[in-house]
Order: sequence, then C-alpha cells, then structure tokens
Amino acid sequence: MRKSRIFSAGVLLVLATVSAVWAWDTWHKEDDVAVPSAARDAVPPPATDAQRIGRMVYIEGGTFRMGNDFSADADARPAHDVFVDPFYIDEHEVTNRQFARFVDGTNYCTTAEQRGWSLVFDRQQQWVKRPGADWRHPWGPGTSLDGRDDYPVVHVSWHDAVAYARWSHKQLPTEAQWEYAARSGLRDADYPWGRDELTASLAAGGTGGRYQANYYQHGKDPAADGFDRLAPVKSYPASPTGLYDVSGNACEWCADGYDADYYRSSPMQNPPGPSQQQARVHRGGSYLSPQHRSFDHHVYVRAHRSPEETTSHVSFRCVRPMKAKFP
Repeated sequence: MRKSRIFSAGVLLVLATVSAVWAWDTWHKEDDVAVPSAARDAVPPPATDAQRIGRMVYIEGGTFRMGNDFSADADARPAHDVFVDPFYIDEHEVTNRQFARFVDGTNYCTTAEQRGWSLVFDRQQQWVKRPGADWRHPWGPGTSLDGRDDYPVVHVSWHDAVAYARWSHKQLPTEAQWEYAARSGLRDADYPWGRDELTASLAAGGTGGRYQANYYQHGKDPAADGFDRLAPVKSYPASPTGLYDVSGNACEWCADGYDADYYRSSPMQNPPGPSQQQARVHRGGSYLSPQHRSFDHHVYVRAHRSPEETTSHVSFRCVRPMKAKFP
C-alpha cells in the first residue's frame, strides 16, 4: 500500500512538471513580441497586460548612414555614421483599438479633447480648425471610429503619444532608431523597400503591380494606391525588417526635439536628439505626402511641429530599447 502511494505521488509530480514546461513553452509561443531565438533569453517576460500591447519586431543594433548628402532639405545633411543599440519596435502604428484600451484603462483625455478642436485636411484640400475633431471623431462631429479599429490613431499630440508609450512600458523612438529601422539595412535607399518608388510594372505604366505605401498621387485618382485617406494598418507589404506603413499612411512622432543643424554635431552613439527645442520631430510622411513633389515619405526626410499640435494625419509607434556594447 505504501509503495502504491509513493508511486502515485511520483506520477503526479512528473505530470505537474510536464504541465509547467508545456505552459512556459506555450506562453513563449503566444507572446505578442516577435523575439528571435538568439535574443529570447535577453528579453524579460512582460509583467502586465499593458506591456503586451502590439506585436513588436526585433532590430539588431549596428551602424548605419543617417541622412542624405543629396537631399533638397538642408536639415537632412550631412549624412553621417550612427551606431544604435538593439531595440524592439512596434510592427505598425498604434491603432484606434490599442489607444482605446489605454484611454479606457486610465481615463486619459487627449490634447484635442481638452482643447475642443483639431486640424483636419478637408475635401477642398486645405487645413481647417474643426471644432469637435479628436481621435474618437477623426473628421469632426458626426463621425466615429465605427469600422476603424485597425486604423492608425490620429489627432494625438506628442504629449498624448508619450503618455501612451509610458503606460505601455515603451518609449517613442529617437530619430536615429526610427530611421535605422525604416532603412531595413538598405544603404542609400530612399524607401523602406528599396530605391524605386513604385513596383516595376507601375513605374512602366503597367497595371500588374501595386503601390508600396499610402501617399497622394498627383494627377490621379486619390485612391490610386487603394485608399484616398488613411488606410488600415498592414494594408501594404511589410518592409524587409517586417515593419508596416513606415512610409506614408500617417506621420509618426519621434522623441527628439527638432534642430535643423543637429546633424552637424550629433553624437555617433545613440544620438538622443536635442531636448531643449520646442518643436518635436515626426517622420515617415502620410497619405498627404505628394508623389514626385514632396518627399516626406523618404526614410531620411525630417519634419517637425509643435508638441501640442494635433492633426488628421499624425500618429506614432513605440520602441522598447535593449542594451548592447558599442564596438
């Protein structure tokens, strides 16, 4: 009888151990963060649900050429070498669904909601200060987020983006992190997917190809790329690093203050950007970036605005840094 009890206890112990191993393995497989096997041990498991919001892509640290010596914009010159530590970055812009979870959990009130208005680019192709426009009402009173859960959240100020990032245990990317991830390891490329703006067949006037991003088409149907305004995230192909909508769709806030001459004196290792300037950087261009005229959707182009400003074409994505030794 005693042997039988010992045997039963041993079986239960083995089953409990197997279950624990299975549960740990399943947790890793279902984790929302895309973690390569080589880096898995370096990533602490998320402690809260807020930390698990959104799938992230691992970006290996390294040195890249930031800026462009041939840019028409002086603030993108000179091109210079920058080293960036490894980090994780959201695979797409923060969506209305994700931002709603933040607001529901914190009762946060955005800058536009407090102020009572936001800037909207209307059908007459002009910016208007529209009362009642905010992230819940992207085109003003009478509009809503119905059917737009997976669209990028807009009408968010830089302060709103920082608040969300802190809540989700993340940060806004520095300009260097953003451009390094956007370049996808492609040297001297203008776009996250390479040097050519359009697929080969479209560039040749054919009909078999597709646009790589959501931006404005001069002289064509505004929806020639598939959408005349914002598009749901992941509507276009991912970059080689697995990121969506880095170019076009919605501009993205960065952590940095803006200084037109910063590239002339910025540090080589993990440049944090100037902190004293009032204006804040945003990158990537949007659905309003005109094809062949304004090149906001180039990976090296810098743009900026007041951190309190909110518009119908600016969103953000977040990063989670890791540490690496500087070579």
